[in-house]
Amino acid sequence: MTETSGSVATSGRLAIIAGSGHLPGAIATANPEALFVALKGIEVIRPKTHEYIEASYEKLGALFKTLHKSGVTRVTFVGNVTRPKLNPLKMDMTTMSLFPRIKSVLGKGDDAVLRLVAEVFEEQGFEVVSAKDVSAGLTIEAKTIGCAMSAQDHADAERGFAILAALDDLDIAQGAVVAGGQCLGIETIRGTDALLAYVTETPKDLKQGAPGVFVKCPKRNQDARMDIPTIGPETVRNVAKAGLGGIVIPAGQVIVLDQPEVERLVSKLGLFLEMRK
Repeated sequence: MTETSGSVATSGRLAIIAGSGHLPGAIATANPEALFVALKGIEVIRPKTHEYIEASYEKLGALFKTLHKSGVTRVTFVGNVTRPKLNPLKMDMTTMSLFPRIKSVLGKGDDAVLRLVAEVFEEQGFEVVSAKDVSAGLTIEAKTIGCAMSAQDHADAERGFAILAALDDLDIAQGAVVAGGQCLGIETIRGTDALLAYVTETPKDLKQGAPGVFVKCPKRNQDARMDIPTIGPETVRNVAKAGLGGIVIPAGQVIVLDQPEVERLVSKLGLFLEMRK
């Protein structure tokens, strides 16, 4: 495989197992020789420049066979996915043999499900790699963009991170909103946009006179190959709609999509974005 600008890949053909959103496209741009795999039932933005196939949750045997035939040795999972409704009557033999293991984790948190997915692909001889391993410059090191944070903003951010840390062992949330010391919401399986939409409807008096802060970070011991927290321009717009003061994330641990546009919007909308050590 020929190295390309922006890619930090090593060797062997890459398959991008894509969910919705813009991250799969960014990874595809950095890896022009990759095989792009769209999961049926998910609205995936298909790159016109890449070899493209569709895959079904119920036909994992067919997917593994296609990946091997296409020379794929590495896979990366990127984008938003919803938990599938599996129909045993549609499963091939490979998926049927895996079904008891899959069923055992469906009622657990996202990390438990994704760890099983990684394990299954590794058993089939594929190396599971992180999006950060195949595309450089996705995260931002420590700095602050936009407005200065107040003492209350810093306190709310600390409170938000403490709430997420307390939930780590439950494998629930990567994001939270805190205003005036009050938790206005945590990110659930519905995702960041749903959290911020909910906060938008929160009565102003519950904010204790503070604008509020959205924080996002990985869970402790989370498998970073499978699920890296991500923000982008739409996150910034939704934070502004919710009337919050800004966003705080740990430096180098959260993917920031379309960074020039994120920085432009943060400044234009009078917000702050802090990547903290």
